[in-house]
Amino acid sequence: MWPRSTTARIGIIVFLALAGSGAIILGFIARVTQNQLDADARALITAERKAIVQVFARDGIAGATTVIAGEIRVPGPLAVLLAGPDGRVVVGNVAAWPAGVSADNRFTQVAMLRTGHRNPETFATSASPLPGGYRLLIGRSVEEQQRLTETLTTSLVAAVGLALALALGVAYLLARTIAVRVRGIADVAGAVAAGDLSRRVDAVTDGTGDAFDALGGALNAMLARIEALLDELRSVTDGLAHDLRSPLTRMKARIDRLTRAGDGHNAEIAGIGAEADALLAMLETSLEISRVEAGIGRDGFTRMDLATLVIDMVEMYEPLAEDSGVQLTALASSPVPVLAHRELLGRALSNLIDNALRYGASGGEIEVAAIPTADGAQLAVCDRGPGIASAAHDDALRRFGRLDAARPGGGAGLGLSLAAAIARLHGGRLALTPNRPGLKVTIDLPART
Repeated sequence: MWPRSTTARIGIIVFLALAGSGAIILGFIARVTQNQLDADARALITAERKAIVQVFARDGIAGATTVIAGEIRVPGPLAVLLAGPDGRVVVGNVAAWPAGVSADNRFTQVAMLRTGHRNPETFATSASPLPGGYRLLIGRSVEEQQRLTETLTTSLVAAVGLALALALGVAYLLARTIAVRVRGIADVAGAVAAGDLSRRVDAVTDGTGDAFDALGGALNAMLARIEALLDELRSVTDGLAHDLRSPLTRMKARIDRLTRAGDGHNAEIAGIGAEADALLAMLETSLEISRVEAGIGRDGFTRMDLATLVIDMVEMYEPLAEDSGVQLTALASSPVPVLAHRELLGRALSNLIDNALRYGASGGEIEVAAIPTADGAQLAVCDRGPGIASAAHDDALRRFGRLDAARPGGGAGLGLSLAAAIARLHGGRLALTPNRPGLKVTIDLPART
């Protein structure tokens, strides 16, 4: 099955390319060597045949017999046979004309038994017709060539195995190098997505000017620009919030003085005061979200137990739940240790419980759970109210997101936004899912060491 991983695919492609090229090169060497050995044998046979034919043409059968007799007295790989018109052997070191060999100057390989030898040998041969019906057979033993070819084949097979092992090692190192450098960039991108805009990919570039350096430089420039824009936007919004908080505080103080003066408009003044309180709460929550998104609070992470947090928050909200006719239940029977900011997680859980009491109280039941998971831990708040349509989940998580169908009461639409920002600060995420009936809000927290 073709792997889905791009790194694995690159490694396999490199391995196949190196292995294939190695096999082709070694096969080419084997073929060239064999062809050269065959060419040498044919050249020797041709030269020997030419010399004997010339002697036969000049000195007749007697001269050719003398030359052949001298040749076969010298030990070597040569086989010579001169046959008469009647097929009998005139001279030579082969007992009889081999079957299936025609005197047509073609090169063939046949097995022959030379005089003085106990075992047949394989010869490269060529037979030629001579005047007067004579036939000349010249052969050269290829036994040494065959042994050399077998040795070469064995060596090439071993070399191919070594080349495959080398190709596998090169492919693994290449795939690992690519994976390490890409993983470094992906880790930085993940950290930035989690809210740490100060991360850069300098650690995964080596100054060679390759594509990874270009990618790292472009990504660094983009991150620097994004960080500058967000810092500027955060500075503007924080400054605006601070500037608005002061006049609102002064306005609230004056409203309180008018209320105490009792001029007959206490109800209207109290309403204005409530609106001022709501504006101040909105500003405070907006500032808190900005601080969380800026990463403020990471230095306050400590080892804590989510189960204890859930139990404490449920105990705190039980009186309010009883007043609303809601059964508030804590599902946290065993410890769920995490590395987190207790106060911020408490604030997020408080917002979720408050939302459930405000918008899901009609279901009469709310469950708050701390659940260990394979990847870390999870906080969950489940109600049995009207819930939120799946298509509106993204809108519900937006800052100042208001959903008329799901939010008939008051609120500025910042509670879920703050909880989501706190989840991102911890490297996790907040999700909304249907509870059938009702809404289930979860905060997944990754395992941290």
